[in-house]
Amino acid sequence: MLVRSKLAPPHVPLSLLAREQLSALLQIGLAKRLVSITAPAGYGKTTALTQFVARAEGLGVATAWLSLDAEDNDPLRFMRYLAEALHHADDTLGRNALAQFGAGTLASLDAVVTSLLQDLAAGTRPLLVVFDDFHLVGSDLVHRKLEWLLAHATPGVSFIVASRTRLPLSVSQLRVRDELLELDAAHFGLRLDEAAEFIGRVSGTALERSQIETLHDRTEGWIAGLQLASLALRDSEDKAAFLTAFSGTDRDITDYLGEQVLDRLRPDLREFLLGTAMLDRFCAELCDEVLDRNDSRALLAEVQARNLFLAGLDRSRTWFRYHHLFADYLRTRMREQSAERTRTICLRASAWFDRNGLPHEAVRYAFEGRDLERAADLVAQFSGELVQHRGEHATLLHWIARLPPALVQARPQIRIGHAWSLVLTRRYPEADRELLLLEAHAAGATDDPVRRVVEMIRCVYFALTDQPALAKARSEAWLQQTPRGDDFAVGVVANVLAFGCCATDDFERGVQALALARTSFEPSAAHYGIAWAGALQMMIAIRRGDYHAALAEARRGIAEVERSLGVSSYAASMPLLLAAEVCYEHHELEQAQRLLDLGLPFVDEHGLVEMTAAGYLTRARLLRLRGETAGADTCLLEGESLGHRLGLPRLSRVLAAERCALRLQAGAVDDALKLAQSYGLLRHDAGWRGTALEAEPDAVVLVTLRLLHAVDAARANGALSDALRRAQRDGHEAQRVRLLLLRAAQQHRALDAGPALRTLDEALHAGARCGLVRSFVDGDPLIPELVEQIHGRRGPLVPATHNPVPQDYLETLLRAAGRTIAPAAATPVRATDAARPLVEPLTERELKILRLLDAGLGNRELAASLFLAEATVKWHLHRIFAKLGVKNRTSALARAREIPLL
Repeated sequence: MLVRSKLAPPHVPLSLLAREQLSALLQIGLAKRLVSITAPAGYGKTTALTQFVARAEGLGVATAWLSLDAEDNDPLRFMRYLAEALHHADDTLGRNALAQFGAGTLASLDAVVTSLLQDLAAGTRPLLVVFDDFHLVGSDLVHRKLEWLLAHATPGVSFIVASRTRLPLSVSQLRVRDELLELDAAHFGLRLDEAAEFIGRVSGTALERSQIETLHDRTEGWIAGLQLASLALRDSEDKAAFLTAFSGTDRDITDYLGEQVLDRLRPDLREFLLGTAMLDRFCAELCDEVLDRNDSRALLAEVQARNLFLAGLDRSRTWFRYHHLFADYLRTRMREQSAERTRTICLRASAWFDRNGLPHEAVRYAFEGRDLERAADLVAQFSGELVQHRGEHATLLHWIARLPPALVQARPQIRIGHAWSLVLTRRYPEADRELLLLEAHAAGATDDPVRRVVEMIRCVYFALTDQPALAKARSEAWLQQTPRGDDFAVGVVANVLAFGCCATDDFERGVQALALARTSFEPSAAHYGIAWAGALQMMIAIRRGDYHAALAEARRGIAEVERSLGVSSYAASMPLLLAAEVCYEHHELEQAQRLLDLGLPFVDEHGLVEMTAAGYLTRARLLRLRGETAGADTCLLEGESLGHRLGLPRLSRVLAAERCALRLQAGAVDDALKLAQSYGLLRHDAGWRGTALEAEPDAVVLVTLRLLHAVDAARANGALSDALRRAQRDGHEAQRVRLLLLRAAQQHRALDAGPALRTLDEALHAGARCGLVRSFVDGDPLIPELVEQIHGRRGPLVPATHNPVPQDYLETLLRAAGRTIAPAAATPVRATDAARPLVEPLTERELKILRLLDAGLGNRELAASLFLAEATVKWHLHRIFAKLGVKNRTSALARAREIPLL
């Protein structure tokens, strides 16, 4: 579906006029971030850039060329062609972005742009990116994304943007920093000596100096005007009379000179020019088809030999186009002569492009041929591919807007594509209306493929609009009623079911649904669907409170998606954002920030609340730890606003609760209470009961209970007991730990020190199993003090237990809280343990691996750090465990501290 001729500059003859002064100006542009070229048609912008690109390549500069057209107003299409152009220039560039387009998945615009920027930053040689005919791109979103690339591109990357009109880009900062070179018509007009050489070459006529000056003055160096005049002079019997009649630079001379040139051609060549001018680009085979002839190749060669404004679009001389001014003139004249022949040519072109797998042009010429029935049929044919796999929503919506509603209504495939587009671009109210209409249309059909697809989209709609109960019920019904066959559809709905099960705490059913999803996606290598399944597996683990399992799944999922779609992809961002949240909980702050940086560009594109919330919460928490409290609050407010805008109240509520927690962490209890009341999180009226929290997200429950303790401890204790029972019942182990911490702090404040430490001991054991660290640090400031007591065995009320909390876990918590680690007094190392000799001493390599293991590195990170294969790392670990007389990592680290090796 790609038009390869867009990715290379037009072919120009080697004998073309050399413009040394202009080339020197463009050469300066290689040291700038942006070269802006604005000049009307006919000033030789494309030709000059083609010559300059050839020179730059000779200097070792990689050059990416992109000729733009009206279809490139679709932002994803624009970025796909940019990725192709970069890859064409250097095969190390654009691969991750192209993987997103080529994996049969919905590509994300921000994901693609971010991936392209990372490629530009990683380039090893100078790079020049050229956009030709930029005036054809009016999309504000394309403009903004290109501005972002311009602002963040690294030194060594230069952009040239050529347009007939003023660039719609904000370039003031580049101008201030002297990173902008601006060229206009004055720079591109031919100088007198260049005009003399040019006229001589084209006309083959020797003119007097005064005659050349006349032509130059009247055209002001306008190359197209000079070329037309030269062609007319070549066949003129009275050159002096022609020069006298030649009036100047007004664009009406195009008509005059066009008639002079065109009317003197033999009829068959003239008709060929008029007929092919209806095509934006053409090859001999296409020309034969639309004009019903078989000699187009020879006629194209003749047109080129006569210098009749024909430009080659590729090095193989297969595709051509006319100069814009000449094409405009020919089209106007063709339409005046025969509207019906124009229509016939367009419809034949539509059929040819359809047969050759070029849907954009097939649809365009159907519209230009005014055959709306055919256009509607083509849109119906292409809508699924366009929306589900290419994400070109803007293109589909533009096509639909051009079609009469009756033609759209009569074609369910268009409406299905429309519904998909609305759902996936988060235009949920419009999507709901379209789905209701489709559901009404399909009602009563028990075995209708359209009905099944509509119901599948409805399942996805319920998931993305955060309606888990409906998502679960509808997806279960769909899977029961739909015969197996469409593996991709089954995988999609199974993922929706897993989401519904996760949100409704039906964890085992959710795991089963994910197994079905993976089994369905694997035969077709649907990497995007597999990535979703992995992210949903993480969500189930996090909701259960198993952060160890969540991180293991994250590592597996990120590695898998990195191989298939690239780490800078929408698919990768799902596990990345969730993994950032997990790493933050583990107090692996640098790793959390790294993962967040990779996933954050896509945070606003994630339909599931859990993924979006993970991005905003982790970012805000890391900002707070850096002392940027205002920035953290702004971040949360932005996410809350997104939730309101998309109609996702759970997202808004979770982030609103975090804003209250931010104030509690700063000791501003009154401010937190006022904010909570403004959000409706907390009410003082007598009718309010803790059971009102049952429907709230876990994060909201925690913050509300902390605030309630500040105003009504009795009610808070009752509500806390209810919340603990619910957490136990629903299998939310991490939530149970956080609630136990809240109870321990309240017990300690009520002077119940013994119960407080016993409650904390229970929380610590469960927290160690879950992998919780920051939950002990970010909540009540009393908790680290109580942990310190247990670690140091400082008080008579410390609970005696045969199963003490691991010392290394206690020390991890205290380090995270910024506490100094005091030597533990109560449970000294047994002499028999410390004295027990090793079976065999550890080698230097094994000791290094042990130290890296203590730093928290997994097998893959160990392998990367030591430049070993993962299998070799596993072998070393097996040897270490055997020498220490243990069976796992935790025991190995404990034994190493006893000896002590650490």
